[in-house]
Amino acid sequence: MMKNYILTNSQDLVSNSEYVASYVTYTSQDKDKHRINVEIIKTNPIISTIVLNEHNELALIPVFQPAVGQWVYEIPYRFYLNREQVITVAEKLTYEKVGLPLSDATLLTNGPNVQNPKTNTNLQVVFGRVQTFLNGSSEKVRWVDLRDVYHKLKKQLQFAERFMDGLYLGGLTTDALLIYKLVEG
Repeated sequence: MMKNYILTNSQDLVSNSEYVASYVTYTSQDKDKHRINVEIIKTNPIISTIVLNEHNELALIPVFQPAVGQWVYEIPYRFYLNREQVITVAEKLTYEKVGLPLSDATLLTNGPNVQNPKTNTNLQVVFGRVQTFLNGSSEKVRWVDLRDVYHKLKKQLQFAERFMDGLYLGGLTTDALLIYKLVEG
């Protein structure tokens, strides 16, 4: 039988424009009053944009991740405010990061990312296409065949092999690609 837990304490430890780190306690409502104490991070919603070109290549950008102290590859992403339109933000984000206009943008998913037990993140995944043959993209963008992406990601997950160029594929991108694979088939 699963216990029914309720939030009995929440204390914000750090707060900035992107996230709030909190210490929380959940207490069961049965006779033993079992407690779960944990530090969690509540982020503002995040938009991750899967950008493919006419060759079915995925746009990847090197990003420094302070939490792990290293550079990783990520798809374009950013925190956003709930009052912003998701597709509009994805289009602006793609132009800023990739240097090309996004077309046929589609929202694939909308909801909490429950894969990480210590974060509370609302992850929006958007899929769209760009035309690289018309204009060149940003110098930072690496284009990788989508089939190779999944093959390399499998090796990263299974054998801890670096994804490409000595860098791993970041967590937001991994989550977004799994969502894309499940939703788009």
